[in-house]
Amino acid sequence: MLGALGSAMLISAPIVPVGRKSKEGDPVVRLTALACSLLVALAGCSGKEEPPKPPAGFTTYKGDVYSFAYPQGWNVTHDKDERGAPLVEVHGPAAASGAYRGQVIVSRTDRFGGGMDAMKAQARGLNQLNGRRIVRQGDVKVPGAEQAWRLESEYEEKTSTGATARVRSIDIYALTSGGTMLDLTVRAPQEEFDAVGMPKVESSFWVRG
Repeated sequence: MLGALGSAMLISAPIVPVGRKSKEGDPVVRLTALACSLLVALAGCSGKEEPPKPPAGFTTYKGDVYSFAYPQGWNVTHDKDERGAPLVEVHGPAAASGAYRGQVIVSRTDRFGGGMDAMKAQARGLNQLNGRRIVRQGDVKVPGAEQAWRLESEYEEKTSTGATARVRSIDIYALTSGGTMLDLTVRAPQEEFDAVGMPKVESSFWVRG
């Protein structure tokens, strides 16, 4: 039920001696320029990648190969899915109906060998099996990801109070350069989705390249 929704995975540069005038084309000058260029390149390559700053009123969750922003004050829990893989779940407060006003889940599959096409087929099949209406789907850009694909669906679900909530759910599947398949799920009661900032969570998804 929506109140407890589960997961859907360092070169020394040569120095011109004091008192010596260097001329353009001098081997020492050329070596110095080359060394400086290498230092700049190495500094750029070794720079630590950092996720973007979160929107106002949001904070950033940083995983080992991904990050996303979520509304400040929401609860963060760590668990494992049915395969024993790490699972991160973030949710907002519960509404009167018993449904969380918003929920974010990130599941992962390391050393994913099927490719994005296999992931697409699996996701479509699971949505159909669970009676969810696929609203739209298509390739998207996620910073740092090798490939990414987005699927949006809608469905009805019973809450902890027995009420029925119409849920809007978006899954973004992102494949990292290291072969990890990530699934960012953002969902909320349809009427709450935009108000609680789910689009900002979705657009904040970042993968370490």
